[in-house]
Amino acid sequence: MGQRLITAAVSMVLVAASCSGCFANDKATQKTAHITVDNTSRTSHAVTCSQVNWLLTANITVAPANVKVLLRLDPDKPTVESVHFDNFAGFSGVSNAAAGESKIRVAHDTYTITGTAIGSQVNDPRVSVTSPFTVEVGC
Repeated sequence: MGQRLITAAVSMVLVAASCSGCFANDKATQKTAHITVDNTSRTSHAVTCSQVNWLLTANITVAPANVKVLLRLDPDKPTVESVHFDNFAGFSGVSNAAAGESKIRVAHDTYTITGTAIGSQVNDPRVSVTSPFTVEVGC
């Protein structure tokens, strides 16, 4: 009887040790983005990221604005495909190969894109403007 009790106790300890953390309250790391356009900065936690092959898409909501970043994560040199701004502080525009300019810096899972975007202000959409921007997003 004593042998069975010791065996049962050891078994329970082993099961408990192997499952430590199984029921912990593990929260997924919240994704964050910091966006600055023409000296107006906002932070968002409404970030969704998806990747298909080497193309990473980050959709950022900063109500009422939406920002979409498309990055080509080539192993040798990541590049910016495009950055779209939809009503960010009254600015709507794009930076891609045909408009504006942008460059990327990667550190771990954080992507920092800087450059200029060409677009217009919501209050005067007939006038084209170029705005400097920085987008830092963790995916």
